[in-house]
Amino acid sequence: DPRCWSRDDVARWLRHMATIHQLPHVPTDRFLMNGKALCLMSIDMFLGRVPLGGKLLYKDFQLRLGKAMYMSLP
Repeated sequence: DPRCWSRDDVARWLRHMATIHQLPHVPTDRFLMNGKALCLMSIDMFLGRVPLGGKLLYKDFQLRLGKAMYMSLP
């Protein structure tokens, strides 16, 4: 569940996404936050931090978040 991610989990996800999608270097120092903070970010905030790949990161995060929220329903 992305809402429970630590700073390390966020950095690991960023590295994973950069690797599998062959993105240019994603500066993890621009994402020194946990999963709860990522939940509050808009697409523009992602694009401001990662102009090349921010949209992809945002969409992937939103899909993971949506899945986690759906799975937690009673």
